[in-house]
Amino acid sequence: MKRRGNNKLSINKFVFVIPFFLFLLICIQMANLSLSTKVDGINLREFSNNRNTRQETLYANRGTIFTSAGEILAQNVDSYTVIAYLSEKRSEGLDEPRHVVDKEGTAKALAPLINMTEEDILKLLNKKNLYQVELRPGGRGITELKKEEIEKLQLPGIDFIQTFKRYYPNNDFLAYTLGYVRMTEDSKIIGEMGIEKYFNDYLSGKDGYLKYQKDLKGYKIPNTKEIREEQEDGMDIYLTIDENIQLFTERIVKEAYETYQPEWMLAVVAEAKTGRILGTTSAPSFDPNIKNIKSYLNPLVSYTYEPGSTMKTFTYMAALEKGTYKGDETFESGRIEIGDDIISDWNNTGWGTITYDQGYTLSSNVAITNILNKFINRTDLRAYFEKLGFGRKTNFTLPNEESGKLNFKYEVEVANAGFGQGITTTPIQHVQALTSIANNGTLLKPYIVDKIVNPKTGEVVFKGQKEEIAKVASKETISKIKDLMYQVIYGEPVYATGASYKVDGCEIIGKTGTAQFVNPNTGKYETGSTNYLRSFAGLFPKDDPEVIVYVVVKR
Repeated sequence: MKRRGNNKLSINKFVFVIPFFLFLLICIQMANLSLSTKVDGINLREFSNNRNTRQETLYANRGTIFTSAGEILAQNVDSYTVIAYLSEKRSEGLDEPRHVVDKEGTAKALAPLINMTEEDILKLLNKKNLYQVELRPGGRGITELKKEEIEKLQLPGIDFIQTFKRYYPNNDFLAYTLGYVRMTEDSKIIGEMGIEKYFNDYLSGKDGYLKYQKDLKGYKIPNTKEIREEQEDGMDIYLTIDENIQLFTERIVKEAYETYQPEWMLAVVAEAKTGRILGTTSAPSFDPNIKNIKSYLNPLVSYTYEPGSTMKTFTYMAALEKGTYKGDETFESGRIEIGDDIISDWNNTGWGTITYDQGYTLSSNVAITNILNKFINRTDLRAYFEKLGFGRKTNFTLPNEESGKLNFKYEVEVANAGFGQGITTTPIQHVQALTSIANNGTLLKPYIVDKIVNPKTGEVVFKGQKEEIAKVASKETISKIKDLMYQVIYGEPVYATGASYKVDGCEIIGKTGTAQFVNPNTGKYETGSTNYLRSFAGLFPKDDPEVIVYVVVKR
């Protein structure tokens, strides 16, 4: 009897211990769930919020780019991305399907409208375990008209996400200056070239968001709290570009490019008294709407080249500034020896004995060589070129600006540099240097942004303005160099190498340039009648220049 009682007691203890132990395990697990931020590697708070809360991005509108008169050059327009709902759960309990049922038929219907093959669309529609897919790339960034075409098909499960698209209404107009944008995977617009890239932070603005409670089907639960942070739209940018001047510049460059088929060419028009860029274009160009780009470098700031005889203007200015130049003295043109090298005039024979003033209008290389032997030295030349801004960036407000180089050491290299060979420059450096001639020796910094404006408040957050860099020449030097530049175009026919630049009713002064360029494969200068880089640097009117024009064309 005693043994049987002990067995019963043991069983009772066993029956009591098991539930107690299980209860203890449950308590421990509950405590763990309550106190821990993660269980099995899952953040419980985030998991809970994500199950019940939805966050939508409120996209900031990218700023608009305008001409100085307010004509639109780049803007955001509505666009759409085509999406396909794949999950059958979306149609549960409904009479009409709200997911893609006929995948083959849907692919066939959409293919010609979104420029994708039926096979590529089917690959997306046949993806497993996805609630929805975007029909990329063809279904991304479509227009309102294309969206309406697709809606008319009434395809079950096909819907649209509204986004923005960057639009350039004038196509290739001012393309390298404006640049272009790309759309990221999360639908952000990022500037990739030109003003779009340089001022991306100003243009982009700041996205906002909307958080709200959702039901099992993803819809907002009525009368529940929502958290909203409004987006801040991007700033608007007004350029200094004059639309009429830009149109004229574009037309002239296109006509010349189509007629003569050069490797590339560029033209710049600037307001001489301020440094404002009124028009600039280059060819070949591209349409930023379709990005048919051959070169990703903007010739205005990124192309470096040996400029040729337009640099003679600044070599003469260096001699005038030193006070040693005597324009009525004579020299023998044609050829001159420098050690084992020979410097020749462009016609190889010269014009006999001529003055240094005539040497400028005839664009004599021998004149420059003698000036560097008699009136100034290599130190004077380098210092003056640097004073004008050659050999360093101008900090113009476009990306990828190059500095060029002023490398000359030996006597023949110094002579070459004096007439623009063996050194490299950029077009914007030439525009900057020419401002000194228009402003009685004061060098101005070129600029292309007139103002940046907050579109909501109208506040001007940045204002472009005339910026004086340095005094680089006296009024006497400028007066003399303008007289010489006038003779290049209006002088006696035998001396006026720029006579073809005469324009009726417009008193232009200027200097022509013809430079050889190096073949990158051989390391030697190209030969042949067309293998030159030709340029013209001009101002008008003569006595008080208001406009600067610089044109350069290769091959």
